[in-house]
Amino acid sequence: MDYGELYNATKDAFTDALAEHKGRPRLMRIDAFDAEDEDGTPVQVIGVLDDDDAMKFVVIEEDDDGAIFPVARSVIYRKSAAKAA
Repeated sequence: MDYGELYNATKDAFTDALAEHKGRPRLMRIDAFDAEDEDGTPVQVIGVLDDDDAMKFVVIEEDDDGAIFPVARSVIYRKSAAKAA
């Protein structure tokens, strides 16, 4: 394989790999607010994810042992609106 073939093969491999790589979702920070999920469980919304397919809310969830972590949710409700839906 000569230099030209090696160059083109490497370039093609990088181009293919970059085409397959989906960009990371963009996080838009917002002022935190309290809301509820579909079951009426209180959650705190801290941001919005824009991943080009759909926008999702970033909420803070808490485990039974007190650990907290962020979770992307597509549907949340204003407080006391979940039961009416």
